[in-house]
Amino acid sequence: MSLSQEEKSLIAESMQVYLQIVARQMPQAQVEQIAAIAQGIMKKLDNLQPAGKKGNKPAGITDEWYKKVCSTCEKLSPSGCEDKVTVKFPGKCDPILHYENQKNRKR
Repeated sequence: MSLSQEEKSLIAESMQVYLQIVARQMPQAQVEQIAAIAQGIMKKLDNLQPAGKKGNKPAGITDEWYKKVCSTCEKLSPSGCEDKVTVKFPGKCDPILHYENQKNRKR
């Protein structure tokens, strides 16, 4: 998942508005807890990797496929594969099928 700077700014502004509303309705101790959580969320947003960069190995994908195909695929996100076919049928996406066909031809 990747967010543009504009999207991150919108989320930050939304958090500020939310904290202002919470400050009017809750005790200061709770407001401080919520503010700390909001700050943690913003740090996580700053550390998100762009889509297509290093991501977690999708379920059902072999180490070989991940290393040779998935790690360079544009559909790989930090949360896993975003390809609908791979989600339903691991290893049946076009890049992996092409890789397997080329590997079999070399034999």
